[in-house]
Amino acid sequence: MKTMHIKITIKSTLKFAALVILIGSPQAQAGCSDPAGPRVNWKGCDKAGIDLSGMDLRGAVLNNINFEGANLGKTNLRGSQLGRANLKNATLDNANLIEANLVAADLSQASLKQVLAKHAKFDRANLSEANLNNALLEAAQFYDANLSNSQLIKANLNMASMSQVNLSGANLSNSQMFKVQLSRANLENANLSGANLERAQLDKSFLVNTNLSNSNLSRANLAEAEMINTDISNAKLDYTTWNDRRRCRSGSLGECR
Repeated sequence: MKTMHIKITIKSTLKFAALVILIGSPQAQAGCSDPAGPRVNWKGCDKAGIDLSGMDLRGAVLNNINFEGANLGKTNLRGSQLGRANLKNATLDNANLIEANLVAADLSQASLKQVLAKHAKFDRANLSEANLNNALLEAAQFYDANLSNSQLIKANLNMASMSQVNLSGANLSNSQMFKVQLSRANLENANLSGANLERAQLDKSFLVNTNLSNSNLSRANLAEAEMINTDISNAKLDYTTWNDRRRCRSGSLGECR
């Protein structure tokens, strides 16, 4: 009898432990089969390749979700949580990501053309080879993010926080970057021709082989920036702080005078 009681106790304990593990797992808590809608909890769910174009997912909990190759074009993701989400090769054209959290998310090779992402958080995210042409990224956060070889043509990055970002090989031509924070950023081989960088912070940035031709660098800060083969032809440099900390005179064009 004593042996049987011990066996029953062990079996019950194992069942209870399994139940605790199941309840505590992201999949069990998330309700992965729940229909798409505002504030849905799909944390850790596998939704690779899903078509959610035009859906309303405002305030959704989507941390660690697998959205690889998914269609989220025109989807409303305002204020959603997408930390560490896998959005590789996903389509988010014209999506609403205003105030969304995409910290450490993988958006490599994703399409985010004309996305609305004002005040969104992309800190430490991977956006390498992503397409963000004409995107609204005003006051968005990109601290230590990887945007190498990305497309940001005519993007609005006014007042964006991009310290220590990797923009090597990126195309930011004709972008709006008023008061953008690019301290210690890597802009090697990047194209910023025609960009508005008025009052931008580029101190200690890496500007090797960078194209800044026809850009507006008026009152920008380039203190201690690494500038080798940097193209500044026809760039406006009114009152710009140069990399040697000289203050360029008003009317400086293509040369700090």
